[in-house]
Amino acid sequence: MLLKTEVVMGLLQKSLKARMTAYFLLVSVLVVVALALVTYHLAATTHQEMAIAQFDVTADHKASEIHRYLDDQVAIVTSIAQLAELQRAVSQIVGQTPDSTQYQTAYFKLVEMLYFSTFLDSRAARVSDLTEIFMLTKVGGHVFFSTQPGHEGEYRHSDQYFIEGLKGTFVQKVYPSPETAAPTLTVSTPLYSPVGELLGVLAAHIQLSVLVEIAGRQSSRQGLGESYLVDGLNRVISAERFGNELYPRGVHSEGIAAALRGERGAGLYDNYAGEAVIGSYRWLPALGVALISEIPAKVALAPANRFGVMILGVGLLAVGVLSVGIYLIAARITQPITAMTNTTQKITAGDLSQQAPVLTEDETGLLAQNFNQMIGRLRHTLDDLAEEQEKSEHLLLNVLPAPIAARLKQGEETIADSYADVTILFADIVNFTPLSAELKASDLVGLLNEIFCEFDRLSEARGLEKIKTMGDAYMVGAGLPVPRADHAEVIAEMALDMLDVIACFNRKHQRDLSIRIGINSGPVVAGVIGTKKFIYDIWGDAVNTASRMESQGLKGGIQITEATHRHLRDRYVFEDRGMIEIKGKGKMHTYFLRGRKDNAAQQV
Repeated sequence: MLLKTEVVMGLLQKSLKARMTAYFLLVSVLVVVALALVTYHLAATTHQEMAIAQFDVTADHKASEIHRYLDDQVAIVTSIAQLAELQRAVSQIVGQTPDSTQYQTAYFKLVEMLYFSTFLDSRAARVSDLTEIFMLTKVGGHVFFSTQPGHEGEYRHSDQYFIEGLKGTFVQKVYPSPETAAPTLTVSTPLYSPVGELLGVLAAHIQLSVLVEIAGRQSSRQGLGESYLVDGLNRVISAERFGNELYPRGVHSEGIAAALRGERGAGLYDNYAGEAVIGSYRWLPALGVALISEIPAKVALAPANRFGVMILGVGLLAVGVLSVGIYLIAARITQPITAMTNTTQKITAGDLSQQAPVLTEDETGLLAQNFNQMIGRLRHTLDDLAEEQEKSEHLLLNVLPAPIAARLKQGEETIADSYADVTILFADIVNFTPLSAELKASDLVGLLNEIFCEFDRLSEARGLEKIKTMGDAYMVGAGLPVPRADHAEVIAEMALDMLDVIACFNRKHQRDLSIRIGINSGPVVAGVIGTKKFIYDIWGDAVNTASRMESQGLKGGIQITEATHRHLRDRYVFEDRGMIEIKGKGKMHTYFLRGRKDNAAQQV
């Protein structure tokens, strides 16, 4: 495998046709893959939105059917409580002892009446809808009658449906049964005597399997996955699911949690089993349950997957067919280049008489013509190069300003120029001499080189001319060998930057070095001295004065003369030092350059 990879890479490096074809394949495959991904994303989004919309419509229908069913059950319970015969029978039972003849007669009358009203009356509930009908006394909540006789004699005075049922018709939301812990839905209503006296409460448990059937049958019929109800304790209201050992603490998912918070929505999330689904969820406040409808995402998005795979397959097939055509086109395009390459190889071998064949009139043909012209010029250049080589190599050994080096190369032997107005800067590192006594020679030179290299960088960036270094002193000028009007400004900027360099150096190396800088402006003479090692230097009174400004300055200060101050006074901030005695010059008015003015902070 590694050998095959090396062969392919070698072919790509040596063959332009192969590279062009490979690049086309790479770009085309990336485009096709991107197109397939975008197509899949759009299709998946569309199917997801369609599934959510269908869920919402179906969920609305289910919620309406569930509420309609609940309203029917409430109406049935209230209609039973309003039956005159039932009210008379209850009036005869209340206050009688169970073993009395009147109690027994009224009790069996009540059983007969409930049988006819619930099972034979076409307007009443089906036998499966009400799991238990029972009646409680108004005091103590004593169950004196129940369709499940085993519950008679119990007391339900603390149950919510009893407390609220004394006030009016009440539906207690789904709650865990105190006896079985199973989800229970109870309807209660006041029970009155024929003359309107409150006797107690008539209550009935509604069979929740009907609600489960309503929630689930629509989904199965339309192929929308599954729908189910969850109570406030995260339990699924279903005979098949409730109590499942896999979910002893109930079912949990993003959709269920949102529904139990009273929210309504839909989206893509993991269901209670950890499977990615597209689901719709809502809270049914009348029942105190959440209605959840879900379909596996892989099922809902299967059409999008198939469409994306189809687009990818068709695109790759098209790329394969086009690659053959691209290879043939690349071979045609590279033919002139191949011919020029062969010519170049012969020229490289030393045969400068070769000419590249001009096979086309397009860009490659123009390239061949220019190539031939270049070879012709190269032949003439090689003839001249041998004559100039020795002088050029000698000049390259010397560090000179570019204009001065050009003049020397042209044969000028003595170079001396006068400049009417330039600015010179002398800088000396204070405390460097004591430092040399405590450092090794290599460390000392290294630190000095670091500082001067940074000075050189600043000088080159601002177009200044470095004159020389003398130990720990640095000399630079502006306005020579090419005159410039802003010579004083660029030297001032250089001086301020040099202070920053020393400050950074001290922070980096934990040193306490400082620099003393002197600046002067005026006329100088510049020229080249020496015959083997050329040196470009400057002379004049302005140079000496600049040196005195440095030597008689203050540590960390930039001392300038009156001549330089006249150039800079509108753009910089100064401290007037007044008249001081300058060695060899007498009294001179000098200034300390402190910084830039706000309106002149731009770089020079």
